[in-house]
Amino acid sequence: MTQLIFIGCRTWNVKAISAKNITQVLISGTFVHLSWLISIAIGAISMNEIISNFEWSYLPIVACSLIGGLLGSYISMRSKRF
Repeated sequence: MTQLIFIGCRTWNVKAISAKNITQVLISGTFVHLSWLISIAIGAISMNEIISNFEWSYLPIVACSLIGGLLGSYISMRSKRF
């Protein structure tokens, strides 16, 4: 959920920057920053749990996250023409 808020607000923020609307830049930037902080906190807590109390049941979640990120990067690089 925090990632969706981040993406939506970041898009709003970029549009506000290009429109030179300072009020919207500050408001959207606040939402971007807060959603980023919450997302990082959730991730840090999750990683701490995985590292501190490793269980094999965590492995599929970590593997899917890693594969998804790498696959997304690979597809993005393959679809772009440099």
